[in-house]
Amino acid sequence: MLLLGDEKYDYLMQNMPEASWRIYDSKKMIKDYKIFKIPFITLSDRIMVNIRNLTYRYMPDQMTLFPQEVKQFDTWVLRELLNNCIAHSDYSIGGRIYVNEFEDKLILTNPGSFIPENVEAVLRPSYTSPFYRNQLLADAMVRFKMIDTETTGIRRVFNIQRERFFPLPDYDLTQRDKVEVAVYGHEIDEKYTYLLHDNDNLDLVTVYLLDQVQKGNKLPKDAIAHLRKHNLVEGRASNLYLAAPLAKSDDDKAKYIKNKGFNNKYYQDMIIDYIQQFGKANKQQIRVLLSDKLPNTMSDEQKDRKILSFLTQLRKGGVIIRDSESRQHSNWILVKEQKTVNEK
Repeated sequence: MLLLGDEKYDYLMQNMPEASWRIYDSKKMIKDYKIFKIPFITLSDRIMVNIRNLTYRYMPDQMTLFPQEVKQFDTWVLRELLNNCIAHSDYSIGGRIYVNEFEDKLILTNPGSFIPENVEAVLRPSYTSPFYRNQLLADAMVRFKMIDTETTGIRRVFNIQRERFFPLPDYDLTQRDKVEVAVYGHEIDEKYTYLLHDNDNLDLVTVYLLDQVQKGNKLPKDAIAHLRKHNLVEGRASNLYLAAPLAKSDDDKAKYIKNKGFNNKYYQDMIIDYIQQFGKANKQQIRVLLSDKLPNTMSDEQKDRKILSFLTQLRKGGVIIRDSESRQHSNWILVKEQKTVNEK
């Protein structure tokens, strides 16, 4: 009934199955929409006709002179994800399947929980689904070659995005009775693109971790250690960023240094040189001195904490001292200058 039935008789079902396509403008306001009813065997074709699938141009390799041209969204990926929405929806609770189209991505949602519980499990080659929510429906869709029974569909979706050097899909499973997946039609961080291009032997789980880094998501310690082992990331665990591929242009080298920063001694020597040159330095002057030299990946708050750490290390090392007990109005001076003043 769901796949082949006539919408005139959908009232015979407990909850009338529907799907909706919605397109949003740059202000996230709905510009247009369409409602789709059964038969769902043609749902993917009917929805995909409405989706803008523009040509996207990007440079997957730093050495090429010609951009690569691809459609923003791979049609197999869209068909697989949409058919998954059909197969795994919880029709007992009602609700629609939604395909929300934004300028840079598509977000597909369906009612029902995510049976594997987390995406990382599905990406492992040994994963097999414990059961299907709608076994009869799943069997019928397999016979129509709409889905795959070996649970390789999601892995193939991730692999296709990886082969295009695009960000991997994002699954939002925070709501108990809804599964949401976002598919990107553009690159986020060109370093991610370059790393995938230059390391085509990376396994899918490692690529997934790299994708999490480019999106600014936190990783557990063992995942960070794994990426560091392969020289794929740099920075502190709280401020992780993708490692620059072998720098092939002056711009790449400059960006790399700005992200990486320098060792602690470099910054401490700058503080000492400033105080030697001008006799003293307050907190604001030191902030101005170092702020644009610290890694671009740091927030202003992180930079302030780092500068305070440099000053604390120099103070504990007996190099600098405050010229007043007032933290708000004091200046930092060299310890030897303080000794000279005391002797006089």
